[in-house]
Amino acid sequence: MFESHTGRQSALQQLALFVGIVTIVAGGCVSAAPVAPISLHPQNPHYLFWRDKPTILITSGEHYGAVLNRAFDYRRYLDTLQSYGFNLTRTFSGAYCEKVGNFNIEKNTLAPAAGDLLCPWARSDQGGYPGGGNKFDLTRWDGDYLRRLTDFVREAGRRGIVVEMVLFCPFYEDSMWDLSPMNARNNVNGVGTMPRTEVYTLKHPDLLTVQDAMVRHVVGALKDFDNLYYEICNEPYFGGVTEDWQVHIAETIASAEAGFEHKHLIAQNIANNTKKIENPNPRVSIFNFHYAKPPVAVAENYQLNRVIADDETGFSGDDRVKPYRLEGWDFILAGGAVYSNLDYSFAVGHEDGSNKINAPGGGGPELQGQLRILKDFIHKFDFVRMKPDNSIVKTALPQGITARVLAEPGRAYAVYVNGGGLTELSLDLPPGQYGAEWVNTRTGRTDKAEPFQHEGDARTLQPPAYSDDIALRLIRLTPPRNERALLFHSDFDGQDLEGWQVSGNPPAVVHGAARAGAGAMRTSLDRNRDRFPNRTEIQGPKAEIGEEYWYGFSILLPEDYVPDRIWEIVAQWQGVPDSDLGEKWRNPVLALSTTGGRWSWVSRWDAKRNTFETGKREYGGVHEYDLGDYAKGVWTDWVVHVRWSYGPEGFLNIWKNGQLVVDQNGPNAFNDAQGPFFKMGLYKGWNDPKAAGDAVAARVLYHDEFRMGGADATYDDVAPGPR
Repeated sequence: MFESHTGRQSALQQLALFVGIVTIVAGGCVSAAPVAPISLHPQNPHYLFWRDKPTILITSGEHYGAVLNRAFDYRRYLDTLQSYGFNLTRTFSGAYCEKVGNFNIEKNTLAPAAGDLLCPWARSDQGGYPGGGNKFDLTRWDGDYLRRLTDFVREAGRRGIVVEMVLFCPFYEDSMWDLSPMNARNNVNGVGTMPRTEVYTLKHPDLLTVQDAMVRHVVGALKDFDNLYYEICNEPYFGGVTEDWQVHIAETIASAEAGFEHKHLIAQNIANNTKKIENPNPRVSIFNFHYAKPPVAVAENYQLNRVIADDETGFSGDDRVKPYRLEGWDFILAGGAVYSNLDYSFAVGHEDGSNKINAPGGGGPELQGQLRILKDFIHKFDFVRMKPDNSIVKTALPQGITARVLAEPGRAYAVYVNGGGLTELSLDLPPGQYGAEWVNTRTGRTDKAEPFQHEGDARTLQPPAYSDDIALRLIRLTPPRNERALLFHSDFDGQDLEGWQVSGNPPAVVHGAARAGAGAMRTSLDRNRDRFPNRTEIQGPKAEIGEEYWYGFSILLPEDYVPDRIWEIVAQWQGVPDSDLGEKWRNPVLALSTTGGRWSWVSRWDAKRNTFETGKREYGGVHEYDLGDYAKGVWTDWVVHVRWSYGPEGFLNIWKNGQLVVDQNGPNAFNDAQGPFFKMGLYKGWNDPKAAGDAVAARVLYHDEFRMGGADATYDDVAPGPR
């Protein structure tokens, strides 16, 4: 079977040797520095984060043969997806293909014509493959396949499209197993003599070695692409696929990427329709479901805090459009993050989506245009701050009609009504001024718009006349800032730190990393190199004791801002000691920290005229607030409303990303002649550069959108973000 310079070896021995060189072969090319691939959103892992933006993946894509089918013009296909704004495509590796006529699909891209199958393994010099051409050699890679695969992923990335790389698929019937290169009848290695129901198990070490080698080869070849994630196996609940085999493949992917700077997400296909996941694989970040309608799978698994996907559609009768539009809207508005419609209008010679569909599914230009409306609709929301909350709907809905709500309470609501004939919709809303837009899911037009002032409790809205379904965009209208109520503001859009005084090392103004506008403040601190090893800050506006103030600012912690146990303050209000009374510098009256990987606030106060009157520092009281793990790679907005006081009339309210997280009444300041002043940047416990460190010796972070208002200001006047 296998010849070597030292004599004949067993297939298993040679395959084991082959696995050992896979990483070397796959990693032999030189590429640009890799960028971070698509990931779970650090602030809300129900969604994705890609190229610095929150992302929901929506597409209507071909039947997964774009790479393995040599005759398919994938560039034309990708151009078509891009023209509709779609950002996802699924593709199979080539370890599985179909026979013409399988599943009653006409012009099936997964059923290549004779001789057109490309897969990871090279052809041998021995004829007899039933799909045309020579049999396969499972110890050699096909260079044409690798070039086609990498070019496909590259071209997809250039068009803003993510590739879901599906490594394996079960053999639903013998006709598919009869075409697989892993079948012993189709390779020259004698590997794959088992029945099709044992292909994806741990029973056959020689075949498992082949599968592991293929996974490592593909993973190595695609290591530097950011527009990629892996699915272990399509529909593993058919064809005898075992759970322990899926765990093994996930571990193989992870071990193949162990030395990579960036790791790719792994998806697992869980079930058709729905299933509650009891023991989620910790390697898996995306849980795929097929035909997930109604979208029960989202609600049943939302507590897992991972992405839930509706990864394939079909089998909904002869209507090629409506069922799949309804399924997509329902799933995304239920809190799903991926909707991948299986679109049979793409075929060889019809890569523009012009094929007349004769298959058990939908697709075509009409549906593609309607799914673009869904993608545009949801991406106009700050959906990372939203979560499903159907309890907002107070209308008793008629039978056959459902209403789903994604809500950022008090800010924004995305509502989808599935079912025609609804004449009114009652929603429980907090007080405020709102704008309501009823969106036609077929045309994308706003069929009815109305602003309204709401005093609280339920609000009844009347949709325009519609059939089948309609969407509602409901936004709390943010008034323009009252600039006259602001005492100080700094958006860092200029070139300097105008209005601020440097404390320690100077931060820098940079452009391109702003929360809003053009610029932000970049704070860097290196305990071994900087003149001041513990402080890079700016200080600015002062306050008066007994007065009321509003403050707003935003902070970005980069992806490499790893937890460190040595204390670190990123914003603070510092009291001014009465030195004539013998007071020394004290801890800040109010401070925001990132110590140990967590957001935390501390509030201190003291009614004594001299905090040191007993000879040592003694505060009147301290409140500490642990707000949990910080998010990296995203801006975190803070708003503080305070009346500085060392008596009972004081109060302190703090909002994080629009949510009230601190509600404190009573004292919050020192009894000083002067009120506290604001500082931001980084102040860290590195006074002694020779002292032992923890995880880091240097830090970088960003601040932006600082505003300070007086008593006549409002939350909206200081809240970060564009107006």
